[in-house]
Amino acid sequence: MQKNRALGSGFKGEKIVVIPRGMLHIQNNRALTHHLYITDIGYFPKAVSHYRKRPDGCPEYILIYCIEGKGGIKTGNRNHEMLPNSFFIIEREKAHTYFSHKTQPWTIYWVHFAGTSADHIYERFIGLNQGKPVSIPYQQNKISEFEYIMDTYKLGFTDQVFEYSSMLLHKLLGSFIYYSLKSNTRTESNNDDLVKDITEYLNEKIFESIRIEDIEKRFSRSSSTLFTLFKNKTGYSLIHFFNLIKIQKACELMNLTDLSIKEIGYKLDFRDPLYFSRVFKKYMGTSPSAYRKSL
Repeated sequence: MQKNRALGSGFKGEKIVVIPRGMLHIQNNRALTHHLYITDIGYFPKAVSHYRKRPDGCPEYILIYCIEGKGGIKTGNRNHEMLPNSFFIIEREKAHTYFSHKTQPWTIYWVHFAGTSADHIYERFIGLNQGKPVSIPYQQNKISEFEYIMDTYKLGFTDQVFEYSSMLLHKLLGSFIYYSLKSNTRTESNNDDLVKDITEYLNEKIFESIRIEDIEKRFSRSSSTLFTLFKNKTGYSLIHFFNLIKIQKACELMNLTDLSIKEIGYKLDFRDPLYFSRVFKKYMGTSPSAYRKSL
């Protein structure tokens, strides 16, 4: 295997865009790009003897999308096999090696990205997939998105192009992370079903109060397990979500009925009108009376 065969080493049909390093500060300091931007992006078809070793890692995160052939990625003491229609994100500043298969060389699209949101995107990837390559259904539009981003840079390295490519990168990474959700184990699928059941249960009980004991009994799980799962899956605490849908229902009732604010609060099991008003304002940013007057 050729040592350290790197970017731009000459794969027939390759495409590479490297943002001039002197211009990266522009993206890092612009309101519409500092959160997420591209530093390099490319395409290597049938990359025979492709080999890259970075003992000190790379300043950016690297997404590698294998569409044909095979390859391998080593991060730390973990080895990952890359198969057709799989992707992986390499952590920034972490030692790594990646290489193409000797007899079935990979064809890959890849992108280096950075920005204030990059860490969060990587954390999302790790949290959903335990840091393993993700198999995804083949979709031509993913390839088209890579090609379109590379073509966009033909317009020049201008502020508008940097801003546009940042927005396109958000969409591209989102499409990969979305499919990473679908690659989880059956346990994850069961957890999704459980969260859906909890959500439906809360909506059924919207005109009532709920005790922790009720939830534990209904789903045969400890409250800590249920609360943690719900927060991880939805981003909301269970109590926050329950209050949120109650306030959404209150808004609906104000729009569609002549019930007084006190009656609406009581109907939603807020026995104290002042407490109802405080909760309503917390979620809606205005008092119930001001909200009704605005209708």
